[in-house]
Amino acid sequence: MLLFLSVMLLALPGFALAASRRGPVVDPLPEIRGPLRLLYWAFQVYCSAWHQLRSEGYAPLPETGPAILISNHTCGIDHMLLQASSRRLLGFMVAREYFESRWLKAICSYIGCIPVNRDGRDVAAIRSALRALGEGRVLPIFPEGRIVATSGRRLGEMRPGVAYIAIRARVPVVPAYIAGTPETDEILHSLAMPSRARVVFGEPIDLSDLTPHQAGDKSVQAEVGARFEQALLKLQARALALADGVDHVEG
Repeated sequence: MLLFLSVMLLALPGFALAASRRGPVVDPLPEIRGPLRLLYWAFQVYCSAWHQLRSEGYAPLPETGPAILISNHTCGIDHMLLQASSRRLLGFMVAREYFESRWLKAICSYIGCIPVNRDGRDVAAIRSALRALGEGRVLPIFPEGRIVATSGRRLGEMRPGVAYIAIRARVPVVPAYIAGTPETDEILHSLAMPSRARVVFGEPIDLSDLTPHQAGDKSVQAEVGARFEQALLKLQARALALADGVDHVEG
């Protein structure tokens, strides 16, 4: 339902006109092709017109090859905001009940989303995530593991599973921060409520001092989680400033 509604929004001329006034839509990289390109443009139009999406540029992901994109999780449209701000295809880790929904299963499978159990102990999902990275894909993850519906003003606790994947995979980890979004954890409400969404990106997080065999070490996971938290909090002020209409913040 979420993705279907987004595609339908592309047909609304008022949204298209509003989006054009905010600047040209940038083409994605070649891995986003066919029906995915239409969906990508739908995200761009919807996020730009209805949520007034603004960022400081597109996600600094490598043009090819694997990478992890971590972000805070503010509401049900975060997936679309990140995809609209990225030229690479993002195959998110999605709660299993959404992945297996008859409305979403086909498109989630086509994009390459990974179903995950909410209990935080899904070994199969971790293996699928590592396999996706091994295939050269971008893996976006919300380290909080849940929505924190404060429009980006608060960051939740980091979960250890993301640190495990990052240590094992040894790929670039790019942080992003979202702010200005609807303050709700209901998907339909976040779709329907207009907002001033902002997304900012940071430099890749350095994990070069760690080796894959340390991935299962709880203390190492905690250290990596702390690095993730520090990187996200460093972006928080910039994202909130953009949401409040401030163009530049030092630091």
